[in-house]
Amino acid sequence: MTTLDLPAAADSLAAVSQPDPGPFPSLPDEVPAVVLADGPAGHADGRGPVPGELLDVLAPTTGERLLQVEDTGPELVGDIASAVAATSRSDWAWLSPEDRARFLFAVADVLADHVRALAVTAALTTGRPLAAGFTVDAPAAHAAAFSAAGWADKLPAVGAAHRPGGGVVAVLTTWRTSTADALSAVVAALVTGCGVVLRARPAAAASARQIVRLVEEAGVPAGLVRSAPGADAAADAALWSHPELVAVRADGSVEDLRGVGVALAHSGTPLLQRVDAPHVDVVLPSADLEAVAAALVEAAVGGAHERPGGSRVLVVRSVADALVARASPVVARLRTGHPLDRATAVGPVPTPHLARAAREVLDATAGLPPGLPEGGWWAPPGMATIGRHSAWPPPGPVLGVRTVRSTEDALNQLAGAGSVTVWGGELGAEVPAPPDPRRDALDLLRACRA
Repeated sequence: MTTLDLPAAADSLAAVSQPDPGPFPSLPDEVPAVVLADGPAGHADGRGPVPGELLDVLAPTTGERLLQVEDTGPELVGDIASAVAATSRSDWAWLSPEDRARFLFAVADVLADHVRALAVTAALTTGRPLAAGFTVDAPAAHAAAFSAAGWADKLPAVGAAHRPGGGVVAVLTTWRTSTADALSAVVAALVTGCGVVLRARPAAAASARQIVRLVEEAGVPAGLVRSAPGADAAADAALWSHPELVAVRADGSVEDLRGVGVALAHSGTPLLQRVDAPHVDVVLPSADLEAVAAALVEAAVGGAHERPGGSRVLVVRSVADALVARASPVVARLRTGHPLDRATAVGPVPTPHLARAAREVLDATAGLPPGLPEGGWWAPPGMATIGRHSAWPPPGPVLGVRTVRSTEDALNQLAGAGSVTVWGGELGAEVPAPPDPRRDALDLLRACRA
């Protein structure tokens, strides 16, 4: 974890005025105005211009339509999965581990040429600040892809195995799915000899399309990784029941993933899921408050993208006032602006619902600078003190702080936490660790064994 110097953070991340950044670029050239599924016959060439219903993707900065995405239907999803399975058998699974590794290391290398396009797309479709796309997402994606590729000739060492007959891994991506998470899942599936169907929800469809092109540019056989965007429940069901489906890697809320788990349970297909559970920082009396405050500033900057389940702080009463006094002014002054402005620390949140909920928690929009585009999903950054029986803030730039009486009291309030960081001691119990794409990739390797 990077440590921020709070005075420096106040100077570099927080600003009252907003300089005019000039005109912003539109979506990268490789992202069309209408994102179609990667059908077996090239789709756009073989099946007509727009065969499926189109879903609008709205821009978080304005609330206006940014692009449209085909809502892939059940028949086409099945055809795409079958085509991926066939390609895995004919062009990929029979390769030696060393050959597959060579292709997959090339994926990590080619990523450098796509960093800007991926960061711009994430900024425009989800509000993720461009600076974070360069400094956080790109290095994490390269490390995750490189790490996953390295297991191609070492599968027995981690209890995994090559699938000589190929197969299909479905990767369900949403606005929550980082480039590192998506790319590590794709590479891990390819390591085992499988192909991949990126089942991208509309807000993630443009990024999924770019990942398909990235993988093909690295020399991986065309059609081995395909995108089937959309949100049609019948299409989901067709994919989950496909006879050559090997495993599913999915992001989402508890409600979203419960149905996936039930559908896969009938066939016994493994589901590797990352539920949008909150991250909790537990601050004990002996904690280094400067380090804690710096981490909380980073959490506000990362917002819903890095902590899609929200950010909660449980702090022992004896140090609560000192911690809030140290971190709150810096968090409240974080620079909010257009996500394509490289000086922006906090962009719009990914959905209008999250924006409304965050503004209600702070009961003000005073933290928002003038001149932001009308209709955008803006929420001011801040820290909100939460009562013992009050609701926590939604995912975004608002951190919820609740005081606790003791270590035992904090332990009793960890129900539902997705990950926990303990500052200044131990809780005396095992706590869930923050997610790691490389660890997730190893889990997927094991799930895909024959």
